[in-house]
Amino acid sequence: MLHFRKPNLKIITIALGLLSLLGYVGVLMLSWRFNWGEGYEQRPILEYLAIYFALFALQAGVLFLIWKGKLADKWNLGILLGFGLVFRLIILPAHQIQEDDIYRYMWDGKVFSAGVNPFAFSPDEVNMFKFLEVREPELLNTKYDPRQVEDLQRLHDLKWSGEESVRNLERVNHPDVPTIYPPLAQYVFRLVASVKPDSITAMRVAFLGFDILALVFILLTLKHLGQNLHWAMCYWWSPLVIKETLNSTHLDIIGISVLCASLYFLVIRKFLPAMFFLALSVLGKIYPIILLPLYLKEMALEKDPESRELFNWKTPLMNMFLFAGVVLTFYLPFLNIGSKAFEGLRTFTTYWQNNESLFAILMYFYHDVLGIRSPGEALLSYNMASLLSKGTVVAILGVTLFYLLAQPTDPKQPLTILRPIFILMALVFLFSPVQNPWYLCWVVPFLCFFPGRAWILLTGLVGFYYLDFYFDYQEIQSYTKWIAWYEYGPFYLLLGWDYWQRRKLSSTQ
Repeated sequence: MLHFRKPNLKIITIALGLLSLLGYVGVLMLSWRFNWGEGYEQRPILEYLAIYFALFALQAGVLFLIWKGKLADKWNLGILLGFGLVFRLIILPAHQIQEDDIYRYMWDGKVFSAGVNPFAFSPDEVNMFKFLEVREPELLNTKYDPRQVEDLQRLHDLKWSGEESVRNLERVNHPDVPTIYPPLAQYVFRLVASVKPDSITAMRVAFLGFDILALVFILLTLKHLGQNLHWAMCYWWSPLVIKETLNSTHLDIIGISVLCASLYFLVIRKFLPAMFFLALSVLGKIYPIILLPLYLKEMALEKDPESRELFNWKTPLMNMFLFAGVVLTFYLPFLNIGSKAFEGLRTFTTYWQNNESLFAILMYFYHDVLGIRSPGEALLSYNMASLLSKGTVVAILGVTLFYLLAQPTDPKQPLTILRPIFILMALVFLFSPVQNPWYLCWVVPFLCFFPGRAWILLTGLVGFYYLDFYFDYQEIQSYTKWIAWYEYGPFYLLLGWDYWQRRKLSSTQ
């Protein structure tokens, strides 16, 4: 009789790590064929996607072993953590793959370091300054006061401080729009610019620091929850997080990392640091502000044993002042230009729409089914159908928030505290008019605590987003409309199936 030895899990773990390592080396090598402004038709987008999906499959293999309870010892955890760090270090010197937000970050940091408010002027205003000064001096002095002219002169000199500086400013996307990035991000940009301006690698190193900070707090939270620490690989091995943070160099990791810190302090009932880090997360990217009522609810339920009051009002009130104080403190240096500090954000909110799923359905309903087609901008919307769609989203999120606030939570079961936060952040992504892949990174840390297979699948499927570029470069845009179906269709089907299965199981018990 033949006897087969059980596979060695350490060997399997190393094999999965080495195969993934080869994948990231492949991404690095392919990235050298992505040069800004060159060879769009020859860009290896399909090859990149093949590697991306292979990396996702390897991560799924690791998560399957964790789900089966095969990976639980410290040795395997150390190996997985080490590989995750190596993956990131390999990506650091790579060229940007189809993303260019980094050029705005570097410019903002230099502007702020030069003592100029980064919200004050768009790159186009800087580019046009010398023309107006020479050819249209009266228009220049009519449009800008002497202090603004002085600032524009400083920024003009900053632009021409070197060949690299000129090139990077020319690569800033939407140059007609002032920056939209909140204060915490601006301070990070400034810090990087003060160390090494015009350096993509320097920015990535800073983002890697935030990335590691997120991992640390995910591990601490998992430990407090009594869960398997290996579930941190939902985040640490995610090709979505690695690509969008260390290759695309998107700033979302700043807000994500401090949100992870905030969640940890919330579950251990340390409300002051929880609220402080939540404020920082909002200052990294605005929309975590929707979580504020859920935080205040937990604080209100934390009663003094000697108090006869039903709710504790002092703790939420004190923390509300802390939240407002932190946000105001960070914003104050930028408010010397009044409402113009929010001009870029207003433009983004009004006009941006990209890769959306549920929001696209709402737009179709209002615009095509009901025939609401009135043109013209209205209340942060570019037309009436957009306004009604955004109003519907706000209503859905509002009703969901009130429902979640009404649900009981138990400090002795911290998952009951985290689940409503996860649900709300997930819905914000799904209903957003802009569902860029890097926005999904905000949901990924929650998958370490709630490893739902539909959401994990979505972190892989969202890679189809980059097909849009390929079809555009090959001038076959007729296929573009099908991309969202491949991205979101399997996800919604699996999400619905899992929900139905859970309901079926609960009804039989």
